[in-house]
Amino acid sequence: MSNPCLKCPTEQSCCRELHGLKVNEAEYTKHFKGKSEHLSISQKGKLYEISSLGNGPCPNWDQQCQVYGNRPMDCDLYPYTIGNVFADKGEVYATFHSRTECPLTAQLLGPREKAAELIRNFLVETYGEQMKITVRYDEGAARVYHLARRAASKAKRLLSGSAT
Repeated sequence: MSNPCLKCPTEQSCCRELHGLKVNEAEYTKHFKGKSEHLSISQKGKLYEISSLGNGPCPNWDQQCQVYGNRPMDCDLYPYTIGNVFADKGEVYATFHSRTECPLTAQLLGPREKAAELIRNFLVETYGEQMKITVRYDEGAARVYHLARRAASKAKRLLSGSAT
């Protein structure tokens, strides 16, 4: 399988600075469980949120993605990314957006409907077919919040001298 990200002018910074990747238990077990010493892992319901420690690379990164042909759904979804996921009383509500710093977004960004279906299938696999699943593209206030949070994070890295 060809990896279009190998043409990335930022040298795959999304993989070299893994932050906020959402995976289910099967993906966590397959791709991250044995590598947890390199990760910050928080479990939120049936999902795990994975970030590398110290803004380091994904543990599956070694000059390129070592699991690209069978990568986690959230990686496959990129440059779309899952936002919030809420599960309660037989319902799962999820948002997604395309506010990433991917310089290849114009080439890689597919139709929103396809991204929503990928997320929906992932959530059915994770939570079960009995759950009512709602997936929405996030264009509202959460966009402003996300951009402000990202800017604050960048400023913090710059001030600490850890930005390259």
